[in-house]
Amino acid sequence: MSVRLYKVEFTIIGDVEIAGPINFRTVKELQPGDIFDSEITIENHPSGLRISCTVFTSSQDRAYKVGLIFVGRMLDVLSMKIDIRLVVYNNDFKTVIERNTAKAIINQEEFRRCFDLSRTLNANEPVFLTGLSWYRKGLYTDDSLDKFLAFWNSISIVCGKYHTRDVGTAKGIKNQIYNCFVTLWGNDIQFWPLINGDGQWINSNNSIRDNIAHGLIPVEITSIETVIDKLSQVREVAHLFLTKWGNEQFKVNYRF
Repeated sequence: MSVRLYKVEFTIIGDVEIAGPINFRTVKELQPGDIFDSEITIENHPSGLRISCTVFTSSQDRAYKVGLIFVGRMLDVLSMKIDIRLVVYNNDFKTVIERNTAKAIINQEEFRRCFDLSRTLNANEPVFLTGLSWYRKGLYTDDSLDKFLAFWNSISIVCGKYHTRDVGTAKGIKNQIYNCFVTLWGNDIQFWPLINGDGQWINSNNSIRDNIAHGLIPVEITSIETVIDKLSQVREVAHLFLTKWGNEQFKVNYRF
């Protein structure tokens, strides 16, 4: 099968911009051993950024899909770093340009580090990278139920993988989340950040997650408001947990 070089371009919607055009090369490795240097170009766009990357592959369609995965993984890392929603524009996504907004300024070294870190995580800690992907989805989706589900999934998928195996965690995801929180913040719930000493915090939010996933949340104002009221706290806990877990638990030299 013949292959050729393709240049794939993506519009990234988000409150970010750069001081000037950025160009650099970085290593792309979507599968172990499948290594290729990719040329990255980043420019400002009215909706956010315009990012292009080169892909060496067999067809235009495959080039787009490979580029989307490659850039998407970088965006997962960058979204966690700056805690701003970043989404690849497609025809199903309605562009909204805010006239009054504050934009994060991203420099070339940050982009380079995010590409490098996404490659390292994909090779060594792919489940953690999936957790970052769920968090980014929570930032850009507009539906409150989907947001809650995404932020909670970002916590539970990481805890489901990295908890300590014992009799307690064998009982299920709630104990696995508790175990990982203890690993980071100690046994005394009173000292866990953000949850205000609520001993039922994991149980109650996991129940909401299950009800959303199984379609058991009534579509009525009181039920939706209950989820909305908890969204901000769940997002904050998810961001703090993923950041601290990544920084302290993996032997990788990075800081979000």
